[in-house]
Amino acid sequence: MKFPELTARRGVVALSVTQILSWGSSYFIPAVLSRQIAADLDLPVAVVFSGITVMLVVGSTIGPALGRRTDRIGPRDILVVGSVLLALGLAFLGLSTGLASYALAWSLIGLAMPMVLTQTPFAAVAQLMPHAARRALGWLTLLGGLGPPIALPALAAMEPVFGWRGVCFALAAMQILICVPLHAALRFDPRNLTGGDGETAPGDRGLTDPALRRRAFIIIGIAFACTGFVSWGLPVQMVVIGEALGMELALAVGIAALMGPAQMVSRGLETAFGQRMHILDVGVYSAAAVGIACALPAIFGGGAIVYALCVIGYGLGTGAMTIVRVVAPLTVFGRRGYAEIMGKLNLPLNLIFATSPFALSASVAQLGPIATLALCALLSAICVVGLYRLQRIV
Repeated sequence: MKFPELTARRGVVALSVTQILSWGSSYFIPAVLSRQIAADLDLPVAVVFSGITVMLVVGSTIGPALGRRTDRIGPRDILVVGSVLLALGLAFLGLSTGLASYALAWSLIGLAMPMVLTQTPFAAVAQLMPHAARRALGWLTLLGGLGPPIALPALAAMEPVFGWRGVCFALAAMQILICVPLHAALRFDPRNLTGGDGETAPGDRGLTDPALRRRAFIIIGIAFACTGFVSWGLPVQMVVIGEALGMELALAVGIAALMGPAQMVSRGLETAFGQRMHILDVGVYSAAAVGIACALPAIFGGGAIVYALCVIGYGLGTGAMTIVRVVAPLTVFGRRGYAEIMGKLNLPLNLIFATSPFALSASVAQLGPIATLALCALLSAICVVGLYRLQRIV
């Protein structure tokens, strides 16, 4: 079947649409449907949420090899295959009858993860708009951030009508009917392929010395591991921490809700004005904002106003850092081999991210909210130091 081709800018918009649909069809499913799935399959809710862990582990494992292939042949076919695999995983999820079939479904979704979530779409943007990759990646991240406010209420509205199995089948159909055609319509200039024979855009060649590249890779991996541990693990604890600080549930929920708008504001500012500042400078300031925000309750106490400032500062810092984690490797290492670099980075990072919600949950329970926030401030400080040292190399 021949699909109409999309121009570069329309391609970025199309990828933003498929990102929203794909995140809503994977990562956010347990957040809304966990109780229904647990009751139907006779599984603990914690086991239902472990599907996300399976997805991250499987996706991380195939990430580096998939990145090398993306650099060689281009991302379009991989995006299409990823949408089909995600649809297949969702269909298996809707048909699951117990733990084994449930784990198999999430394994298939995990295979699709690096193909349709972040890694390959970001490589696609770098190849669609090589001379404006930073801004295009910023737009993709900004528009992709609409996923939670769209996906969560949509899933909640669909479940009473279709049941959780029907929701899975409907999401699978969306992948086939919407995402596959959009991915197939993307048009890539073969000269922009980022594999060994590809060309690099002027001014975007990155480090060339192998020793410096290895050193930069280690530094950026440690820095992103620290900040990613905080940004993946702390959001699900925000309400719990607010309650532990003595707030009523409604107030804790209201304050925690400030995080999303703050993230969107910082992403918008970075996308609109970030070209005036080096991406590593944005990273240093963003990580510092997260660290300072997390330290506020320890310094000034855990009142509602202080905690609101903490949540807003955290949202501003992590929102911009989302773009930094995508653009910094492109700036440091260049476009050539970008998908492979992202795959290699994501292999350890996703494994760390998968443990962070459990680790910070245990920290809040055992050490308390102040100590947990202090730990997050320390990890953010390590990220600041790492990105600052990386600036000296680049």
